[in-house]
Amino acid sequence: MPPTNPTEPTGTDTRSTDETNCTAPESARETANEPAIDPPADEGYHAVVIGGGPAGCAASLFCARAGLQTLQLENGRSTLQKCAYVENYLGFPPGIAPRELLELMGEHVARTECLVRSATVETVRRCEDGFEVFVDGERIPTRTVLAASWSKSDYLEELGVETEQEEGGPVYEIVTDSEGRTNVEGLYAAGRITGTPHQALVSAGDGARVALNLISELIPPFYNDWVAPAGYYEGYDKEIPVGVEEISHEERRSREEHGRAWMREWFDDEVYSSH
Repeated sequence: MPPTNPTEPTGTDTRSTDETNCTAPESARETANEPAIDPPADEGYHAVVIGGGPAGCAASLFCARAGLQTLQLENGRSTLQKCAYVENYLGFPPGIAPRELLELMGEHVARTECLVRSATVETVRRCEDGFEVFVDGERIPTRTVLAASWSKSDYLEELGVETEQEEGGPVYEIVTDSEGRTNVEGLYAAGRITGTPHQALVSAGDGARVALNLISELIPPFYNDWVAPAGYYEGYDKEIPVGVEEISHEERRSREEHGRAWMREWFDDEVYSSH
């Protein structure tokens, strides 16, 4: 399968081997402006996303692309894997195997600067600057947390997060408002754990929606995550908003060609010829 441009560890890199940090290729988004948000003072994260399914991957993708220092914690047990075949995810008319869909989602996140770590969260606690997420006895500081896990949320019990039992089932779902906020300031939730319909496409959209709300809280001027043709805003006599990138016609063509080649290589990989 196509490489994801992993960052080589330096002599001072102390991350464990189950963490993946990948930077975007040269053709990916670049900005000449200063970052829209300062790095966390405690060397922690702006956002920790808990969950590696459609909602968690979508949330991680949007947070990282907005410039937030993002950590995604996933345990490899997305319920999407219980599906035999996915036939209603837009962009795959004949359908796609759930494993392939999850791997594509993971590759998409890996092309950002999001750090992905395979781990199970033990608990989350409040601290002065946000939260402390505990994994294998390690304390991970973060300003915000976005829960997108299923089916457990007991790691949030110490925070006093409001939950309610799902209708006709044993799982306690996290109660949120229309923006994905919980009753705990700085704690967001998205996907099936909030009662969102158990559909991959719906969960992915919910993860992206809640992530955009989280981003807007940390970066008030954030407008939207989209790539526009060069000169688009100049034509309206406006400055390019935060979160928007303008690219030339040549760069657009380059990205189109790269995207098609990447997808062809992915699906031509011999790994999938035996599925």
